[in-house]
Amino acid sequence: MNKIAKVFLTGTFVFGTALSVNGYKEDISDNEAQAVTTQSWYTYSGYTSKGGDFVLDQSFYNGLKAGNVKFNGIKVNSKYSSETGSKVIYDQTFHQVEDNTANNVEFDIQNKAVSFQDIRVQYGENFKYQPPLNGDKKASGDGLYGYKVGDGNIVFHVSDGYVTSAVVS
Repeated sequence: MNKIAKVFLTGTFVFGTALSVNGYKEDISDNEAQAVTTQSWYTYSGYTSKGGDFVLDQSFYNGLKAGNVKFNGIKVNSKYSSETGSKVIYDQTFHQVEDNTANNVEFDIQNKAVSFQDIRVQYGENFKYQPPLNGDKKASGDGLYGYKVGDGNIVFHVSDGYVTSAVVS
């Protein structure tokens, strides 16, 4: 009887220790998951035509959704309007610019850096489509795809399955 009690006691101790270690590990992973935050602004500096795949970043999407996107120090949002003309910084063209705000910005995206399929994954299927403004369609999906994302807007020009330029407002 004494041996059975010792085995039972040892088994309980080992089992209890294993449970407490597992419980401790779960607490750590819960704390790590709570530490993840979302950024509600996005700032871009430099040229866009040598890349442009930043339009797929979740932080860009979150900034666009919050209406809080800056390109080279100029905040861009469709709620801004001005009588002022255009301004070019690096390879981006800003329209209706006043001080450090603009109604919209146009920029090129590197050839084949962003596919239309990538855009659909990040932005979804809820878009407004318009056929190309200039020239004939090369492929059936060519044209302009506009998305309303929270307080922001983005239009992608798609040619032959890839985004060639975008307008953010």
